[in-house]
Amino acid sequence: TTAIVLMGYLNPIEVFGYQAFADAASESGVDGILVVDMPPEEAHDLKQCLDGVDIDFIFLVAPTTTNDRLASLAKIASGFVYFVSLKGVTGAGHLDIDSVNANLARIRQYIDLPVGVGFGIKDAATAKAVSVSADAVIVGSSLVSFIEQYATDRDKMLASVGTLSAEISAAIK
Repeated sequence: TTAIVLMGYLNPIEVFGYQAFADAASESGVDGILVVDMPPEEAHDLKQCLDGVDIDFIFLVAPTTTNDRLASLAKIASGFVYFVSLKGVTGAGHLDIDSVNANLARIRQYIDLPVGVGFGIKDAATAKAVSVSADAVIVGSSLVSFIEQYATDRDKMLASVGTLSAEISAAIK
C-alpha cells in the first residue's frame, strides 16, 4: 500500500485543534504528517495526539542540522525523516551525491529511522544515485512541473507524470 503523508504548516492545525486534526487525519487514512515550521521543542502536545491515533510525526533534516538537533529529533520523530539534500529551494541546484552520502551517514549516527531524500531529484539517474544510500527517494518539483505544464491537457499531464514515475521506479529497483 502507499502511505499517505500530509505536509504543511502549523497554523491550520492549531486553528483546527491538535486532537481534532489528529482524529480527522486518522479517519481519512493519513499515515504521517510533516509540519515544516514546527520545531521539535514545541511538538510534544501534537505528538501525543498523533501517537494516540497511530500517525507518524515526520521531521525535516538539512545539511546544516547540528548533531545536537539530530539527537533531539531522534526523540520525537517517527516513521522516517526527510533529508533536504540541497541548501535553497526545491527544484533548484545540483545534487552532490558524495555530500548526500556523508550527511546520511551522520544522520544515521543519531536517528534510527529510515531516511528519505528529497530536493534535487529531477530524473531517473539522480534517483538511482540517491537510492544507493537512501531509504526512500522523494520527487516533488519535477512532478509538479509536469502538472503545471500540462494543466489544461489532462492526457499529456498524466502521460508525462506516468513516464517520469515509471522511469524513476525502474531506475531504483
